[in-house]
Amino acid sequence: MNGVTTATVSLGGVTIGLGIVAWHLTKWWRTGGGKGAPGTGGGRDPKLLIPFATSMALGMIAITAAGGLIGTAAGFVLNSGSMLGNWSLTAVTGTETPEVTRSGLKALSPRGCALLVIYFVILAAMWKSGAKLLKGKIASGVIAGIMLGLSAGFSGMASVTLVSVTNTVGGKITGVVL
Repeated sequence: MNGVTTATVSLGGVTIGLGIVAWHLTKWWRTGGGKGAPGTGGGRDPKLLIPFATSMALGMIAITAAGGLIGTAAGFVLNSGSMLGNWSLTAVTGTETPEVTRSGLKALSPRGCALLVIYFVILAAMWKSGAKLLKGKIASGVIAGIMLGLSAGFSGMASVTLVSVTNTVGGKITGVVL
């Protein structure tokens, strides 16, 4: 009974997602986390991006779930973000905000959905045990992933790859071959 999601994303939603990514990359670039004076970007340790990137991947996969608690929650976040993004683009620039959902959406298979639940549990454990900074990276990464997962641009293509990998790995882990 796993169909394809009926969610759509607007230019406003993609703008919100890209804004979140730009925020985190700018902070990482500016502060680095490696050796060097604060604010100089010395070191720029890529490991510091792992919590944000992994939670963003979860968001991209979650929005392709056709329903259930995860798919419904992701759809709610997407609709809310698109609405906020549409309003902000219209208010700030006066432009229209067309839909930018990619065609030919790829759906999670039952085995991919099993892996999505496992992935969700892992990130929930990271959230529970993490500091305030880590929780912010995880939450904003999931939101950015949801906003960008259905887009017709580069991030949408990354989502297609993630869904394929999730379906394949989910089948290997669960032993289900469909």
